[in-house]
Amino acid sequence: MTFSLWEQILLGALCVVSLALALRELAPKIRHILAGRSDRTRTDHLVQRLWRVVKEVLFQSRVIGGRPVVGVLHAIVFLGFLAFAFETTDHFLEPLSVPFLATLLGSALPIFKWLLAIAAIAVSVAITALAFRRFVMVKISPGPKSYSSGVVALMILLLMLTYLSDVAGHVINEKVNWWVHALLILAFPPLILRSKHFHILMAPVDIFFRTFGLGEYVPLDLDEESLMESEEEIPLGLETIADTPWKMRMDFLTCVECRRCTDNCPANACDQELDPRAFILAGRYALGHEEDAVVGTVISETALGQCTSCGACENICPVGIEHLQVLIGAKQAQALSIGKGMVAVDYLQMIERYGNPFSARAEVRSKLLEELDVPIFEKGRTEVLLWLGCVWAYNPDARASLEAMIEVMNRSGVSYGVLEEEACCGHHSRRQGEEMQFQMLAQENMENLLDSGAHRILAPCPHCLHTLAREYPTLNEDFTIEVEHHADLFLRFITDGKLKLDPGQIGGNGKRLTYHDPCYLSRYEQVLSAPREVISKSGFSITELPRRQERSFCCGGGSAGFVRTHEEERRVDQERKSEIADSGADILVTACPECKMMLDATLSETLDLAELVARALQ
Repeated sequence: MTFSLWEQILLGALCVVSLALALRELAPKIRHILAGRSDRTRTDHLVQRLWRVVKEVLFQSRVIGGRPVVGVLHAIVFLGFLAFAFETTDHFLEPLSVPFLATLLGSALPIFKWLLAIAAIAVSVAITALAFRRFVMVKISPGPKSYSSGVVALMILLLMLTYLSDVAGHVINEKVNWWVHALLILAFPPLILRSKHFHILMAPVDIFFRTFGLGEYVPLDLDEESLMESEEEIPLGLETIADTPWKMRMDFLTCVECRRCTDNCPANACDQELDPRAFILAGRYALGHEEDAVVGTVISETALGQCTSCGACENICPVGIEHLQVLIGAKQAQALSIGKGMVAVDYLQMIERYGNPFSARAEVRSKLLEELDVPIFEKGRTEVLLWLGCVWAYNPDARASLEAMIEVMNRSGVSYGVLEEEACCGHHSRRQGEEMQFQMLAQENMENLLDSGAHRILAPCPHCLHTLAREYPTLNEDFTIEVEHHADLFLRFITDGKLKLDPGQIGGNGKRLTYHDPCYLSRYEQVLSAPREVISKSGFSITELPRRQERSFCCGGGSAGFVRTHEEERRVDQERKSEIADSGADILVTACPECKMMLDATLSETLDLAELVARALQ
């Protein structure tokens, strides 16, 4: 085709208008992001961050993993978008008589055109299917409806059809077809930047800057002298919108409103108020109102109190949003700045008064160790330090699990011992925003553990495991003791021959067994196969639950939920118990003392992994 001078001028003017409208939409968003403070280093481990972008953006791993059918359709549209980048460049250079693709591909140009035609057909089918799901299959599509999505879907379909018209020999007038295609492309930038499709631009950036693990919290500087000497006011949590970091603001703006976070939230599944997508979007609308309170504007006190810190929302998000940072920041503000609204005040008081959540005297633990003849860790002589945690040390109902653990360790031939005194690890205190209490407990424990000379800690509680292994080192870089869960230890002992099991001893009784994945073991620590292999070697095959492994459903015990009263009409633990009961299994095995507390009596037997292994010993 040949283009007149006025057509070239018109195209240039339209490009300038499209760019100007896009920049007008982009500028306030960038200002909102840059107004936020920095909360941590987010440019470390550059290679890993870039590789994560490749996996999650180019290969759409999280998009497909969360919803396979819809994810594949989305991936087709996205890859089509990338494939057409060359064609779009060639399209806009054609009026200037610059043969971009012809020069680049030479004789291979016809093959490329037909491959693009196949891609156009695939994209047309995929975008039509996505639009059908969104606007026709209303019972399964995320609401409320975003009608800009419908406009974008129609525009994408028209782009594909105009390209196919060109390849097929100009079903409509060649010049008209060209201009329709060009105008559709020019309409995209401003439309994308003023709608939820802003994620097309921001998702790769947000994914790049995301933390590497769930719930990577930066310790607050609570030193009184530092607070007094600081020229600027140091935020103690997220009290107002002004306290939100730049990455959190980016999260608010990047949200694609897909509702995956809400669909995977255990509290929301129980018809409670907590709605992860809603508080992220509320954060978006609050940007610019710097003096507004986070609690009450972004998230309500009620919804905040319902969070169990299970991490299901953040773990499923395909665009790198850190929901947990919002939740912990708001709770820190409640505990340290606002001084009200917390749901676990009684828990925090019990930790302050007794050092454990069961209101038990320290003598209870000492008496238990004496009765069960548990050895004390000896510096330079003992191999493994067994970290009991609050549940095993102070809850009488957990005694069977500890007895089983002792029997297994005795039979392994590996020397082990416990500390004479052990404070609460502080996990739930931090999840309730009480950073000061957490840091005090952590400092006490780190001093005792470093003085003990221990090189390896065995932590059967995933909450303790995560706190000791991931969070204590952020307070003290010298704390480098290896921390291991008993599922990994058991598997290694069995593999090395230190433990000899008789699978027929308990596995041949005809009973069916199911396994509940604890949130902090599966999602946070990625310990998925070890418990299952141990169960298999004990003589059982697992009747898997519908929601399992990284998609496991919370027991409701997180954020001190295992010891506080739940006033919700439909509780998280009841939902999980119902799912377990429906499995038809006779035995429930879990690998977390708190999960065992919450889910006990669901089936005829509820066992810790240690109890199962102890029964299977030859």
